[in-house]
Formats: sequence, C-alpha cells, structure tokens
Amino acid sequence: MRRISGFRIRGWAPAARLATGFAVVLGCLAAGGAVAPLLPVKLPGALVGMVMLAALLAAHRGWVAVAAGEAGALLLRRYALFFVPAGVGVMTSAGALRTAWPAVLAALVVSSLLALAVTGLTMRLLIGLRASVPRAALPAGGGHE
Repeated sequence: MRRISGFRIRGWAPAARLATGFAVVLGCLAAGGAVAPLLPVKLPGALVGMVMLAALLAAHRGWVAVAAGEAGALLLRRYALFFVPAGVGVMTSAGALRTAWPAVLAALVVSSLLALAVTGLTMRLLIGLRASVPRAALPAGGGHE
C-alpha cells in the first residue's frame, strides 16, 4: 500500500489508474474546448481546460487526484518525445528557414529579451508588494508550509 497526497491506494491495477488519470486530463481538455467559445474573453480551450483541471485537483484530494497525478508523472517522464514532431517540422522546413533566418533570429532575440524584461518587472513588483505587507500578516514559514 502506498500513499500519495494522503490517500491510500489499494487493489487498483496500475493500468486502470493510468486510464482513469488520462480520462480525467482529456475530459478537462475537452470541457475546456467546449467552454472556451462561450467565454466573453477569447482564450484557448487547452488553457481553460488546464485551469479546470487545476481547480478539480485542488478541490479533490482522493483517487481522482492520485490517478491524474500518476498520468501526469508518466507524461513528464516521456516529455522529450513531445519535441520530436517539432524537430521533424524544423528539419523539413530547412529550406524556408535558410532564406528567412535573419527574421527568425531577430524574433527569437526580441521575444527572449521581452520575456526576460517582463519576468524581471514582475519579480520587482512582487518583491515590493511583499515588502509592503506588515511582518505580522505573513505566514510563519514564509508561505512554504
């Protein structure tokens, strides 16, 4: 018997847990795709589904969370395989990239610098907000209990 998130797993076959976990993840993805067009703000369905999955896992700590966690862990262990189609696409488009490499390089540099600047400004804002909060209002362990 093993414990994950304080929930004991007994007698469930690993394949059944993985199938349940993938069903939960794909169900949230499908629900997000169905809900996204109904929202007043234009958001990708995958993003809405990911938020729904996070809310579901935050609210439910039982077997659903365990199954989805194990399915997610399996996907993360095989994460490198998700880059194979992108690599093949780059290799098949090498001719187009050869002619447009200055634009691609400029886009990579500008987007990287922009991401770095936004991250730095966000950190400065968050550190400033944390410094302005009275010490007594902060959790004893710094919020990492």
